[in-house]
Amino acid sequence: MPGALEDVRVLDFTHALNGPFCTMLLGHLGAEIIKLEPPQGDNFRRIWMPPNSPVDAWEFMNVNTNKKSVAIDLKTSRGQDLARRLIAVSDVLVENYHTGAMDRFGLGYDATRELNPRLVYACTRGYGEDGPYATYGSTAGTNNGMTGWTHTAWLYGKNEGTKAHGIGDEGAGVSMALGILAALHAREHTGQGQKIEVAMQEAVLGFMTTRFHEHYTGNKVGFEPVKVGDGWFTLRVPELSDEKWRELAAILSLDAADPRFASDDQRRKHGKELHALLLAWAENRTRQEIWDTLQSIGYVGAPVLAVGEVMQDRHVKARNAFSEYEHPVAGPLTLLNPWIRMSETPSSIRAMAPGLGEHTDEVLTGLLHLSASEVDDLRAGSVVR
Repeated sequence: MPGALEDVRVLDFTHALNGPFCTMLLGHLGAEIIKLEPPQGDNFRRIWMPPNSPVDAWEFMNVNTNKKSVAIDLKTSRGQDLARRLIAVSDVLVENYHTGAMDRFGLGYDATRELNPRLVYACTRGYGEDGPYATYGSTAGTNNGMTGWTHTAWLYGKNEGTKAHGIGDEGAGVSMALGILAALHAREHTGQGQKIEVAMQEAVLGFMTTRFHEHYTGNKVGFEPVKVGDGWFTLRVPELSDEKWRELAAILSLDAADPRFASDDQRRKHGKELHALLLAWAENRTRQEIWDTLQSIGYVGAPVLAVGEVMQDRHVKARNAFSEYEHPVAGPLTLLNPWIRMSETPSSIRAMAPGLGEHTDEVLTGLLHLSASEVDDLRAGSVVR
């Protein structure tokens, strides 16, 4: 079945992670993604890999599925002309260069709007396009630091000075994809495209609702995992009806008529005592045993899993969350399948991440109707690769 966005063409000027994550999502949903890379390629191809690695980095191969690679030198006038011609026949342009870079190529929003009034132009920057930090660069680590995410991780983990895993790139990518879909919907009514701007910093702030609740109210949210027989578990006493209390009492081998816990008010009043009894019951049991047992009373806690354990988790396997694909260079490649599941227009991974410039000829001859000799001439002039 075709994807929901099968009639949408996206021109992808992005690099690293947050921009490609956005276009990956659109590709999952069926959009045609044409990735414009410089002649030397997106630097993310070899990120965090050994020197002279013969294969692209897993992150690159993950976020660039379903894309066509066209290598064009935008520093040349002929390369900029090719980009303009592609913009004229596209629905969406996505870029995450530093502020002003696309304008220097003659491909900024004002210029592209003249070429294609229906174009949805989406951009993401570390700090947005205005304000004191607009010209500053940003990475996932710096973004974590500038949003309070890193500091919050230190507070929660009591591990000041350590690296904190964040969602700056992914959060901005999801936000920009959402904005693109909204702009495409609006275009159905107005016939006009528009510009979308997402600051990575603000996108991460948008994912920190719980931390802001703690900041503004002073009330702690959530519970720390506790040590059990074979690891850690998010274990606490749940809200219990009298019937569920009797079931829990049987599990813990307690007297259900104990006056400390016999009513909702008493369970609240003596919550610390009940919590201690629950911990004593759990401390020598396995995570799976605890989870399976407490599921019967509707408890929503869960084991703390390492990444390797997630891959082997029975539910993740039953849902086919991951699949093994065959990459023409890297060989067998395990990827997370599209997690936005649609009944009538299913999302999918239809092609592996492309080699650098793999689709240059296909796009220039098929979409722009250049002749093979014209493409050869562009290649001889180092305009394309």
